[in-house]
Amino acid sequence: MRKITFATLVLAFVATLQLAALTPQEAVDKFVSNSSLRYASLGVQVIDLDSAKSIASFRPEQANITASTMKTVVSSAALGLMGPHFRFETPVYLDGEIDGGVFKGNIIIRGMGDPTLGSTFLPNQANIVDEIIEALRACGVHTVEGTIVGDDSYYSYPYYDEDWDVGDLAYDYGTAVHALNFHDNLVKVSYTLDSRGRVTQSRFTPSVPGLKVISRCRANRGRNSITPYLDYSVPALIITGETTGKSYSNTYANPTPAPMLVDSVERALKASGIHYQYNIDARDNVNHAERTLLVLHKSPELTEIITSLLDRSDNMFAHALLRAIGARDWELKGFDGMPSDLDVVGVAAVKNWLEIQGINTEPLFMRDGSGLARANKASVNFFGDMLSMMAHRTFDGVRLCDLMPTASGRAGKTLKANPLSDLIVLKSGSMRHVQCFVGYFPANEPRYAFAVLVNNFTCSQASIREQIGVFLCNLFGEL
Repeated sequence: MRKITFATLVLAFVATLQLAALTPQEAVDKFVSNSSLRYASLGVQVIDLDSAKSIASFRPEQANITASTMKTVVSSAALGLMGPHFRFETPVYLDGEIDGGVFKGNIIIRGMGDPTLGSTFLPNQANIVDEIIEALRACGVHTVEGTIVGDDSYYSYPYYDEDWDVGDLAYDYGTAVHALNFHDNLVKVSYTLDSRGRVTQSRFTPSVPGLKVISRCRANRGRNSITPYLDYSVPALIITGETTGKSYSNTYANPTPAPMLVDSVERALKASGIHYQYNIDARDNVNHAERTLLVLHKSPELTEIITSLLDRSDNMFAHALLRAIGARDWELKGFDGMPSDLDVVGVAAVKNWLEIQGINTEPLFMRDGSGLARANKASVNFFGDMLSMMAHRTFDGVRLCDLMPTASGRAGKTLKANPLSDLIVLKSGSMRHVQCFVGYFPANEPRYAFAVLVNNFTCSQASIREQIGVFLCNLFGEL
């Protein structure tokens, strides 16, 4: 049971002083009149879902940066195009022969875009590494002579979206989407720089064969300020900036998840008692026609993936859905080999699906599935129309609102202390000078949809979240 403290009671009392009995349009007008929004680009839309009509708005046609609210767009399209029970599949093949418990040849893991392989955020899913070991044992294999191949060729390079800021790519929120993803495409990197800025030691957890740390830091006796970048061609984590010479440790995007998975399988073979003898010659004798399926790994259902990505605002999961939509569309049209501009194909497929549902996509400027690109823009009118449509659509009994998280502490202290917090479901989106929310009220049986997109405010991020939370309390407290 939640303990109610004196501070909580004071906060609730103060919150009631901020709230007033306002009509929906009065609540909007009060919110947009704040001085911190004087120079802002913003839009607000509130839709009555029964009539599909706007009951309050401000600059509904203006397109603004969406940040992670774009994830609701790709999630909606994924539900509509692939269905709530869709699962990514990752086949594992044996290319060779088993003779007397000895397998000679290649174990080929064919990546097909599943973002959940080895994910720490979905720990209850089947573990592909364990599945491979168990399947080999079931075949009576006690020795493997050959190679483990991580086939990452299904998607073409680049693995990241061309509209992403290069400065984002090294960080845990900027992970690219490969055909073969593993461990959320993240790696903990620990390294030490000497007083001249040179790398003296480095360690990757989990292990990533071939990945390097390269320092381009300058020595500075009184300053430690470093910036990481990824170089996919080396591959390497490039460290720039200034350093006094010290040890660092952080989690970064892994530019080569396939070698991480291969290394994990090799280690698991040895730990399981299956003797593994690396034989590079086996790779040269690949015979695709004689491959046999060893394992067909399946991801969790789409509903579980969407629930996770909306709750945690996972950019990699969301962008993987866009690429899956693009790949599906490409293959349905009979084309071979994924194009390098697969994201463009995915965006076109998403917009086409929305238009079939009767949504005007002219105010939607979509570049990726996650919202990481600042070029992603949309009007609140678009979000109002899309959310209204999705409120009236179910996919085998699943609705978008069922997969969205509650407001909880996502929109300031006032809303968090208000009972409305558990009655509103929403997706937030934030980046520098951007704060957005789209969602529904009430959570279980929505009667209203809302969208608030604010760019270029002059207050702090925490302050604008608080202002939007107060607005939602004013808006829904009387409805």
